[in-house]
Amino acid sequence: MLMITNFLRLTLLVLFTLLTHEVYANQPDGNNSISKKTVPEVIFETSMGSFTLQLNPEKAPETVTNFLNYVDEGFYNNTLFHRVIAGFVIQGGGFEKTMKKKQTHFPIKNESDNRLKNTRGTISMARTRHPDSASSQFFINVRHNPSLDFQDNKPGYTVFGKVTAGMRVIDKIIAVPTDTSGHYKDVPKDDVIIDSAKLKGSQDLSGTEKTEAVKQKVFTAGEHYSVLDKPVVTRDSSKIEVVEMFSYGCPHCYEFEPLLEHWKDQQASDIDFWFSPAIWNEPMKVLARVFYTAEKLNLRKQTHLPLFSTLLIEQKNLSKESELAGFFANFGVDNKSFTSIFNSSEIENQTKKAKDLVLNYKPVSVPEIIVNGKYRIDRMRAGGLAEMLEVADYLVKKERATISKTL
Repeated sequence: MLMITNFLRLTLLVLFTLLTHEVYANQPDGNNSISKKTVPEVIFETSMGSFTLQLNPEKAPETVTNFLNYVDEGFYNNTLFHRVIAGFVIQGGGFEKTMKKKQTHFPIKNESDNRLKNTRGTISMARTRHPDSASSQFFINVRHNPSLDFQDNKPGYTVFGKVTAGMRVIDKIIAVPTDTSGHYKDVPKDDVIIDSAKLKGSQDLSGTEKTEAVKQKVFTAGEHYSVLDKPVVTRDSSKIEVVEMFSYGCPHCYEFEPLLEHWKDQQASDIDFWFSPAIWNEPMKVLARVFYTAEKLNLRKQTHLPLFSTLLIEQKNLSKESELAGFFANFGVDNKSFTSIFNSSEIENQTKKAKDLVLNYKPVSVPEIIVNGKYRIDRMRAGGLAEMLEVADYLVKKERATISKTL
């Protein structure tokens, strides 16, 4: 009996050793820790040569899925490496020739807390100041860039793979001369073109006909959105009005911003989008005055996300006028100018109108979207933040069809 037990133990030990050797023998060095058998690889053909990326779906599942969706769609074909910074990174995946920006899908969640490092040869997602704003653009590190890593519980830039072949091509690209193109800096003087990006082992479908079954989602009043008891007159009857009700003290509003910004950029000229601060207590009234003050100073775009970040991430107090004046001083506004505008009758009237809109729209939370003064979309009914915009698309299309019938 003892001999049989020892035999079984020896057999299991041998099997474990073989299996372990199978996995670890196939592991790439550096950050990635998945067997090559399960790791997707993408081959990039560029005007300066080809290179291969090995992705890490175990450590960055949402990011890898997003990236592969763009690859599968052929999104990266005939795009540019539009940003080259010597000794730092090369960036691509967002612009066609002549620096024409491509339309993308919704941004994704930041996964930099996977603790993968921005070391030489790794690929990461590019983003704006908001952590969850990455969509299609990526960059390849040409050196170790620890400043881009997740640290002290602060989001960094999500590493989701690395270059496994063709690093010499990356080094050739990083050496090209650059210039300024419009308001874009570090743009190669001569286009560095991504001819194609394909999943290794996938069939080349270029030139073949692709069919795609797209299901039109249908949303129901009372289930996915609410119909206002009394329609509210819009500010421009020739357009379809879309209003976001928000507050700078709302974490969901901050999370919603990159999704909303992306959605706004995709809209046709018949959409009239604007913000309306929600007010149902005194602190929200102060924040509404801040919003209108920033608009009056032509600083809304510059201060919008920093206000969210200051209140929600840094958790600083901005309830006093002196504290608000200090915040605006960071944007070149002197104390006298801020105080004058913040306390003006114009800002008071705008704040009062915003409070009246709350009575008319009857929001139950923030963020909420009001479409053409008729429909109210909230996060709970829609099923989430991204879903709110799907419902908005549905209602915009509904209003557009209604308007076309009356013409």
